[in-house]
Amino acid sequence: MSTPASAPPAADEQDAPAEGRQDVLGEGRRAFEHAARACYRQIGVPFPERVVRVPSPLAGALAAPIAACLATGHRNRRVLDSVYRAVDSTAGETIGQAVRDAVQAAADGVRDDPVHGAAATALHAEIAATTKPAPRDPFSGITEAAEATVRAAVEAAVGGPRQDTIRGEIRRLWPARLAGHRSTPAVWWWWPFRNFVLFCPPPDGLHEEQSGEGEVARRRLHRADGPAVTWADGFGLYFWHGTHVPRAVIDDSLTADEIIREPNAEIRRCAIERRGWDRFVIEARLAQIGPAAPDPGNPGQTLTLHDVPEGVYPTSVRVLLCTNGTVERDGTRRRFGLTVPADCTDPIEAAAWTYGLTPAQYAQAQRRS
Repeated sequence: MSTPASAPPAADEQDAPAEGRQDVLGEGRRAFEHAARACYRQIGVPFPERVVRVPSPLAGALAAPIAACLATGHRNRRVLDSVYRAVDSTAGETIGQAVRDAVQAAADGVRDDPVHGAAATALHAEIAATTKPAPRDPFSGITEAAEATVRAAVEAAVGGPRQDTIRGEIRRLWPARLAGHRSTPAVWWWWPFRNFVLFCPPPDGLHEEQSGEGEVARRRLHRADGPAVTWADGFGLYFWHGTHVPRAVIDDSLTADEIIREPNAEIRRCAIERRGWDRFVIEARLAQIGPAAPDPGNPGQTLTLHDVPEGVYPTSVRVLLCTNGTVERDGTRRRFGLTVPADCTDPIEAAAWTYGLTPAQYAQAQRRS
């Protein structure tokens, strides 16, 4: 549960050292508060005593404007309950409860004071005008994906017939990263106001894979069975080999027709890879080009060539469905697809093209390993 923090330590104060992750979070919070205080000093506004931690960017994006509405005198309980129910149904009860806790911590006691209530002004614009944009950092893919996901989730929660004041505030106060200060990484989100600050720490779970070898090797976000990036309340981001994708891609819950109609080419590609070409060829009813052919490079296995509908890829292609030359740990052989030029007219020609060989040369190939 988020609770009001006592007045944060001054920039030159130090907390007692901790161990493990708490030590990392403690150092991070000190860096965040140091940079946040500097922003407030820059615009000549006292740093507020209420500093509330939220468990995810989504919780903060919803809680901050709701708290601001309460602090400025919005008391329509019926509308507020309607918004909370929408948040629960869209984002889940765990995030919904986090939003309620943060709102109470930020606005409780403030909304009854008209002087303080009138000062519950968001300071994003004033602070942004005095700071330089944060440089692109190693977490930029996470921040961009988080902001896109938060936008979609917030619109789903309040995009219907909700009260205009709350809906307008939520749309106006998207997550803002604390920018322009070297002392804090750009993965801290915050919502600065005159009488309270909400902030969200970096994600607490990352799943990555290595792409490439040697000097070109790099790490990229990937997870085939769940979110690759997670926060404490369960909010997560889904990545397929470095590409941010909707949850439905990783859950493998899209139909073949939905995959084909997906307007984003990268997401289409990832969805097909996640589904597997062997299944997608059947489910999408891709027309087969010519008969199946024995694979001369992989004795005992067959090759099939299929048309791919226009729009699935940026250019016209066909897909060659073939079998891996090595046996998986469970004793099976994985079927996979390779895109080949649309002018390939039979499976042997397509397979030869993937190796840069002529059909006659590929026909003499030895078994692949």
